Amino acid sequence: MNINKLFADLPKGSISEIIMQRITDALIDGELKPGDKIPTEMEFSENLGVSRNAVREAIKMLVAFGVLEIRRSEGTFVVKDYNNKMLDPLVYGLILSEHSMEELLEFKIGIACTILYLAMANASDEELARLREYGETFKKVMNDDSADLNAKYSASLKYNEFLSDITHNRMQVELDVVVHKLAKFTRSKSISVSVERGMVNALPDNYLEEVSILENRDKSAIIPFIDKRLNLWRELLL
Repeated sequence: MNINKLFADLPKGSISEIIMQRITDALIDGELKPGDKIPTEMEFSENLGVSRNAVREAIKMLVAFGVLEIRRSEGTFVVKDYNNKMLDPLVYGLILSEHSMEELLEFKIGIACTILYLAMANASDEELARLREYGETFKKVMNDDSADLNAKYSASLKYNEFLSDITHNRMQVELDVVVHKLAKFTRSKSISVSVERGMVNALPDNYLEEVSILENRDKSAIIPFIDKRLNLWRELLL
């Protein structure tokens, strides 16, 4: 590992945040890789001329984010495997930032378009058959007057989580964890509103139309469908 960038002269600002950013940049640039051991607190402190407390704070934050792990008597290492904690800062950042419902829907529809494209390219016929089953189950639950909102929400979520899985793209699946957290309110509200308005089949029929497009492997149908879905979301949520 080339440590020159890690130990370059410090600009003005929070020392712990600068150290965090340098480690992050080293990961992005490939100078640090999964499993690599990073310099010790003492090495950071002596080479940068800063207190060990500032270094320790930076490392603690990256450990909390799931980027680094401390192995007793061995040192601090870049984690080898993906950890859900890595997504927490992104989730909190998006939740706390100001955004309109329209912006959230546009963000969601962009993700939906990508998922549809990847699933069309990577999902097997057997997986699409199973996705259709999840869509049919969602429709049954939506039409079941005895099913509460939680049951309807769970059926919708199960369909969408499986759809994400059959993209067979790990980065997309991980991003979808964030999207599902952010979209919990909009998913719940769209289901609630559709029930209140007597539109119980609007969402499940949209899901099943999506399955048909996937089954036909028709890329030309993606954009018209996505526009139709966005209009449905606007009708239910705006």
